[in-house]
Amino acid sequence: MTNPMADPKWKLPESSTLSRLTREALFATVRRNLEAAGPDAPWKDFTGPRTLELLSEEDGRRIAEEVFEQFQMIEGRKLFAGCEIALKERPDLYVLRSEAQELEPRTDWPEGVVADGDNVFQHDDVEGTVLVVREVGEVDRLMREGVPEGTIGVIDDAGGTMTAPILEEFDGVVCLAGTVRSHLAIISREFGVPVLMGSRTRRPLRTGERVRVTYSVEAQNVDAYFGDAIKPRAEVVLLDGEA
Repeated sequence: MTNPMADPKWKLPESSTLSRLTREALFATVRRNLEAAGPDAPWKDFTGPRTLELLSEEDGRRIAEEVFEQFQMIEGRKLFAGCEIALKERPDLYVLRSEAQELEPRTDWPEGVVADGDNVFQHDDVEGTVLVVREVGEVDRLMREGVPEGTIGVIDDAGGTMTAPILEEFDGVVCLAGTVRSHLAIISREFGVPVLMGSRTRRPLRTGERVRVTYSVEAQNVDAYFGDAIKPRAEVVLLDGEA
């Protein structure tokens, strides 16, 4: 049987170590299982009753363990968690991005700028009050009580799953993870909520701080992570206190 994975449709390189390791492990496992099935096995069988022969539950568990071990060897850390519940349930696997990610080692931070990030879409600059959201319980409270007017959410979750129920209530969002291709970026465009992705910080942003986010800068090129020109990053400017 001709291996349908011999010429995959997805050609772009992965933008992270984890996604590369996962893709390599999945492809290798499926190829190995296809070869074990023999050259006469029809591909149509594997899109139906024999699907689990290509990637079984046992394969999935093994891949997860192997990828995590390889990731730790390469990156020297655990996986970044998008919210604190992951850390509480699996402290052996996860660490909060906000606690483990090194502060951006820039030496040319402009006066008053405390963070910068890739702008998802162009919007007027926004001034507001920082609210750091990392706990599911905090999202539940905000769903019941509402997000205060003038709030700029600071989150770790680039998938947007945890904050999706309250996303449209923020005046703006600063996300410490992801790219302008991430799911949070996609849904933020739909809601019309300005967002910075992959934000770098001079020091951790704190709930209650007043900031201005320059969402008016040009949106980041979606192909910038694959060699195209990178546009200037938007900035988070502290309006009170010291950066």
